[in-house]
Amino acid sequence: MAYQALYRVYRPQSFQEVVGQVHITRTIQNALLEERMSHAYLFSGPRGTGKTSLAKIIAKAINCESAPTREPCNTCPTCIAITEGTSPDVFEIDAASNNGVDEIREIRDKVKYPPSQGRYKVYIIDEVHMLSTGAFNALLKTLEEPPAHAIFILATTEPHKIPATIISRCQRFDVKRHEVSQLQTRMAYILNDQDHDYDPEALKLIARAADGGMRDALSLLDQALAFSDGRLTEEAVLEVTGAVTDETLLDMAYGLQRKELNAILSTLELMLREGKDLKRFIEDLVFVHRDALLLKASPQAADLLERARPTDEFRQFVEATSTDELFQVIEELNDCQQQMRLSNHPKVLVELTFIRIAEQGRTISEQMTQLQDQVRELSRELNEVKKNGVVVTGGEAEKPKPAPKRKQIRVPKERIRQLLQRAERQHLNAIRDSWGDIMTNIRIQDGPIFALFYESEAVLCASDTLLVQFKDGMTWHYEQVSSNGRTRDVIEQALFEVTGIRREIMAVLETDWNELKNEFILQKQAERTEQVEEPETEDPLVAQAMERFGDVVEIEET
Repeated sequence: MAYQALYRVYRPQSFQEVVGQVHITRTIQNALLEERMSHAYLFSGPRGTGKTSLAKIIAKAINCESAPTREPCNTCPTCIAITEGTSPDVFEIDAASNNGVDEIREIRDKVKYPPSQGRYKVYIIDEVHMLSTGAFNALLKTLEEPPAHAIFILATTEPHKIPATIISRCQRFDVKRHEVSQLQTRMAYILNDQDHDYDPEALKLIARAADGGMRDALSLLDQALAFSDGRLTEEAVLEVTGAVTDETLLDMAYGLQRKELNAILSTLELMLREGKDLKRFIEDLVFVHRDALLLKASPQAADLLERARPTDEFRQFVEATSTDELFQVIEELNDCQQQMRLSNHPKVLVELTFIRIAEQGRTISEQMTQLQDQVRELSRELNEVKKNGVVVTGGEAEKPKPAPKRKQIRVPKERIRQLLQRAERQHLNAIRDSWGDIMTNIRIQDGPIFALFYESEAVLCASDTLLVQFKDGMTWHYEQVSSNGRTRDVIEQALFEVTGIRREIMAVLETDWNELKNEFILQKQAERTEQVEEPETEDPLVAQAMERFGDVVEIEET
């Protein structure tokens, strides 16, 4: 006989074999014994969690020759025919390929005929959310007035796409994702049944990668067994799933904690060359820091760790890392994960995230060092005062010098007003179209400058000047672009190399930009009131504003 995949060989054939769905199996078993089966059921849940398997077990149980019973016997001709898919009374329909109204009408026409062998006709409609509107309407008529000998079992991964009129006529059961321990136990049973040697940690890695799906777990197990040589090892699973080793994750976590940016980026590049899954790597890194935070809050919670192992090396990392640092890294990596779903360049996002974590860590570390030095100095002076008393020399005590004020960068409002008058839309569109290339050029020249300039947005452009906007909380970014010569040179050189036009870079904060923008609009409105109104002509304010800076501003009627 040809080889069959593990998920087909070990598909549940009774309610007892169904893993992790007690809330469903117990309800169905009680209904079977009391002969109170509904005419329609809806199973919703993630892929590979047992929806169609439950439907087939129900079909066997209600048609079993020993019914009413809690479990199908799996030995009578009816049970065997349903298991083999040859029963004339059980129909399994894939709604993804049979989603038209004609297919459902055919079911409606044939459902009135009684079953030929068993007690019930069972219609299992998989991926029912794929049915068309007309097909749903045709199915609704059947569900409203079903014959006594027919049972409909609907399965879907997207219940929100099913009309409420259909759901209200079914008993709905939500099939849950399997826990890691449940997947491990099931895979261990299968490997023991087939006399395979395995490492328990390898099963744990597969269970995590399966994301709660039993079918995905058994498919990965099948693939890992084919890859491994006799014994299922952790290394084989890492190769198959694209995950990285615990040692690599811990080294990366240490690199982020110590702000070793060169080592971090080199390790990232090496992993990508080895074909590792970048999204899975970021997810594992999030869980490593989550585990560290959990262990730091509760040293006895080692059993709750998801990705890391409670080794001495990991505990040393937990002790060496502060809670604030762990929170910061988790938040940054979570933001990175969200942006990766929409980005065409996930590698750039990951590099940017690592650079931001390292740069923020250096800033915080420098501030902490400065504060510690000040505290030590104040403590020394206080001890001197306690020992010698207050010493006053030359009559009047010397007045303390006021603390130097931070240099404020003046907003060049007049220059921005002039730029508003001469800006052209085609220049801004050209800059926006080339924005990705400009950012790549800056990143190659200087990573930290790329990290701060990445948060900017081009809002106004003329032939010789580009204005970018920063959010109000990014005062430091704004000041660097406005006053730091090295930063300005790198950005302006990148603009020239990408666009071929030399432009001066200017920056503005969001509040100042909105103020100047509104001032420009009011000025144009005042000019419009002085002009003679002409019927059925284009609004000159709209035309001029859109010509100046495109869709940056919206003009409302007053």
